[in-house]
Amino acid sequence: METTWTKESIDEICSGFQKARILLTAAEIDIFTILSDRPRSVNELCSLYHFSERGLTILLDALVSMGLLIKEPDNIYSVESSVCELMCRDTRDSFLPMALHRLRMWNTWSKLTEIVKTGTSQHFLEKKKRSPEDMEAFIGAMHAIGARKAENIAQKLDLGKYARMIDIGGASGTYIMSFLRQNHLLRATLFDLPEVVTMARRRITSEGFADRVDFIEGDYNADPFPPDHDLALLSAVIHINSRPANRSIFKKVFECLVPDSVILIRDFFLDDSRTNPPDGAIFAVNMLVATLGGNSYTLNEVQEDLRECGFVNPRLILDGPKMDQLIMATRP
Repeated sequence: METTWTKESIDEICSGFQKARILLTAAEIDIFTILSDRPRSVNELCSLYHFSERGLTILLDALVSMGLLIKEPDNIYSVESSVCELMCRDTRDSFLPMALHRLRMWNTWSKLTEIVKTGTSQHFLEKKKRSPEDMEAFIGAMHAIGARKAENIAQKLDLGKYARMIDIGGASGTYIMSFLRQNHLLRATLFDLPEVVTMARRRITSEGFADRVDFIEGDYNADPFPPDHDLALLSAVIHINSRPANRSIFKKVFECLVPDSVILIRDFFLDDSRTNPPDGAIFAVNMLVATLGGNSYTLNEVQEDLRECGFVNPRLILDGPKMDQLIMATRP
C-alpha cells in the first residue's frame, strides 16, 4: 500500500534525532546507573558529578517526559526498575553497551552528506585502530543485541550432526555458546582479533564453556583459518567487506572445512530491488559511513559468490526482517 506523506509525517522523521540524542546523552553520562541505588536531587547530582544545574535539570525533565525517569514533587529523580534493567551498567540484560555503540555511530552518521558526495568514508573502523574502550563497547553491544537472537537461531537448526564448528569473527562467543547448548558433543573454534579473543575468553569462561572452545587469534582478511571443521559460521561479517573481500574469506572457509560440511552466513540479504527488507537497506547506509567497501548484499549476490568459491546449493534457510536471515551452503 502506498504511503500518503504529510508535513507532519515528514517532520516526525526529521525531528526523530532529538529524543535519540537525549537518550544517548543520558547513556553517556550513565545517569540511569547513577540513580539506580536511590533517588537523588539535581543539587546532589551536580555536587557529586560536576554537571551544570541548568543543563542537568533540562535533560532529566526531558527524560521524565519520555517516561524514562520518575520525578517526585520535591524535584527528586529516580529510575524505574524495568528501565534500570535495560539501561543500567552491569545488569544481566543491559542494553547500555548498545546505546553507547549508537552514540559512536552518531559521529560517523553526521558525515553522511559529505560521504554521499565523495563516496569515501574516513571512519576509524578502516583508518584507525579502535581504542580498548571502543572495542569493549562494540563487542558488548553485539552481545547485548545478539544473545536472544543467537538462542532462537540455534534452536531452529539441526546441529546434532556436527562435531566441530568455527565461528569466524566470533566476537564474545554469543553464537558459539548458543550452538554448544544445543549440541553437547559439539566443540568450537573462535577466530577473531587478539583483543577480541581476550574478551571472548573472559565471557565464555564465565559461562562455563571454556573447555569446549579453542581460541585462535587472527585477522580474517589476512590469516588462514585452522582446518578440520564441519560447520563454519560467518555471523554479521560479510556486510563489513566488499564482495571481492568476501570471496577471499569464502575461499579460506572452503579450505578449512572437511568434505560434506556446511557454511552458515547470518546477515541481511536484500531482494534484487535492494530495498527489502527495509532495515537492510538502511543498514547499508551504516556500512557506507562506517567502512570503505561494506554494504548490504542481495541474496543472489551472496549465492553467486559462494558458488564461485566452490560451495554448492546455497539457499536461504531462515528469513526475517532484523538481520536474522541465514544462508546455508555445502562444501562438497
